[in-house]
Amino acid sequence: MRWLALLALCAVAYLAYLDMGHAMAQGKLWVRPIILKGEIDALSWVRENTPERTVFVTDIVAGEMIMGYTLREGVLGGDWAVIPNVLKRMSDVQYGIYNSSDADAACAMAKEYGAKYVWVPERDIFAGYEWNWHSDVFNDARRFRRVFGNDDVTIYEVM
Repeated sequence: MRWLALLALCAVAYLAYLDMGHAMAQGKLWVRPIILKGEIDALSWVRENTPERTVFVTDIVAGEMIMGYTLREGVLGGDWAVIPNVLKRMSDVQYGIYNSSDADAACAMAKEYGAKYVWVPERDIFAGYEWNWHSDVFNDARRFRRVFGNDDVTIYEVM
């Protein structure tokens, strides 16, 4: 019986070891600065070129920053208690827009939420489920038009 307990303990330790790399990579994303300097610089463009209450597709972090500094709205962020279907929104933004492989579908989903622009930072995106790099669907000029860019963020107009 003792050997069975030892075998079970070894199995649990081995499985924990296998997941350690992923856990460490995800954890590191929370203990470093998240917002990039160029994202802060881009707020001036947002204030000067879009009307108040314009809706942006952003991850949670950028959404809070844009709302707080420019009086624009994000598909994510704000008063989570009153946002309708918040879990669906997080999934749609994370997987249906930022991690989409289909520009047409990503554009349609952005429009579904009333978004006029997509905020695409040069960092991992966190829209509620996991940290991921964005896909390259925003380079499809039929669906997204680049209106601003610097080393840290690109803003695309939803076509």
